[in-house]
Amino acid sequence: MLNIFISGVTGRVGKILLSKIIQEPDLCIAGGSSNATNESIGEDLGIYNGTETLGINIITAIQDKENIDAIIDFSEPKNSMKLLRFASKNNIPTLVGTTGFEDSESEEMIKLANYFPLLIAPNTSIGIVLIKRMMESISSELKLFSTPEIYERHHEEKKDSPSGTALDLSKELSSLGSYSEEIEILSERSGESAGEHKITLKRPNELIEISHSALDRSLFADGALEAVKWISNQTPGLYTMNDIYSS
Repeated sequence: MLNIFISGVTGRVGKILLSKIIQEPDLCIAGGSSNATNESIGEDLGIYNGTETLGINIITAIQDKENIDAIIDFSEPKNSMKLLRFASKNNIPTLVGTTGFEDSESEEMIKLANYFPLLIAPNTSIGIVLIKRMMESISSELKLFSTPEIYERHHEEKKDSPSGTALDLSKELSSLGSYSEEIEILSERSGESAGEHKITLKRPNELIEISHSALDRSLFADGALEAVKWISNQTPGLYTMNDIYSS
């Protein structure tokens, strides 16, 4: 039985995670937190989920490591950093799905990963993993094209722009193609889109587009659960979603 704490349990993905963990026999909800201003603070997680009382209330931050085997974080950068410092001190395997970190925060995350298993996943879908592998497989041919362009669209309430996934794809492409120009990222915030990303490669008289669309946010919850099961068995260090499907 894997006891999981959800940071950001009242968020779009957090709600789905809570429901899935409650329903899965091999998993157990160890707790959940949300922003201090959230109106659901203090509410029982089971009641919040619309099921039976669990005797575990939504809190503002982890207070004790007892009965927590792993953490899934889909919250906000400042909250994530506090959480990661706690996880590093207590060697609790953690998956971070939060995006929008400052460079200084990302640098601190790398250092903290020396003390506990940390998986950073701007996107927890297998589709993005496969797209990155496609790019790796044609890395020698990328020089035949001009600098790639990336387009991404998310729901209108998403705070960070460009998305963490778009930035991750840009970093991957830059390392593979060694472009002299910066990769342009076009971001759109509209509707309820769960996430769309498209890479465009151009050369004279032809164009290649590689795209990924999240049709439902449950795919991120499913990917996160697979990831947290995997990271819970790893030694301290920094990991990505690609490590899961490579092992």
